[in-house]
Amino acid sequence: MKRHPPFSILARVYDRLMEEVPYEGWARFVLAVLGGEGCFPRSVLELGVGTGNALEPFLDRGLDAAGLDSSAAMLARARSQLPGVLLEHADMRSFRLGRRFDLVYSAFDSLNNLTDPADLAAAFESARGHLNPGGWLAADLNTPAGLSELWREEVWEEEGVRLVYSYDPASRSGRLEAWVGGELEVHLERGYEPDEVEEMLRALDYDPVFFLTYPDGRPPHPRSERFWVFARAPE
Repeated sequence: MKRHPPFSILARVYDRLMEEVPYEGWARFVLAVLGGEGCFPRSVLELGVGTGNALEPFLDRGLDAAGLDSSAAMLARARSQLPGVLLEHADMRSFRLGRRFDLVYSAFDSLNNLTDPADLAAAFESARGHLNPGGWLAADLNTPAGLSELWREEVWEEEGVRLVYSYDPASRSGRLEAWVGGELEVHLERGYEPDEVEEMLRALDYDPVFFLTYPDGRPPHPRSERFWVFARAPE
């Protein structure tokens, strides 16, 4: 059986499956945190823009917005939903857009799809190259504890969609088999801890770097399932 690339056949049903995702809440949370740091961004770039739902709240607030994604199928839906917005087919690890932003944003654990820590560090470096001096990176990630809970052995089915989850603690990796209409694509994610993310970011001269959980705005604890990282680029 042919295996399709990640976020190709799943793009057909992605928005239906994600109807309860708090895209508006995440945007409001991030902008409130940045406001507390004296940052009020006027432009934003989203890494892993998907179908555009997480970028839309920023557009609604009047920000100059752009996005990139490695999935042509997801981008096609985003372009239909967000006409006139710059949406690039690009790799998060090595993109070059030729412009800078006040905020680089990544939501819904898109960065966990980079299962090699060197690739995650490369994405942080590419983000820094697209931030204005003193601009901010804001991204959420799953922890190993989160993946072990969210991607434990189970099967979920609904209206022609079958999702089969598993987790390998040795590699801290989750695997998702997504079946849509009898066609298959496979997703892999790696869980990251705040301390290793901080090490990557500080090696690139981001400062400050701090972590919060949504929606309470508290620092993550050892069993937190996910966290938001906030990091400021050098002036």
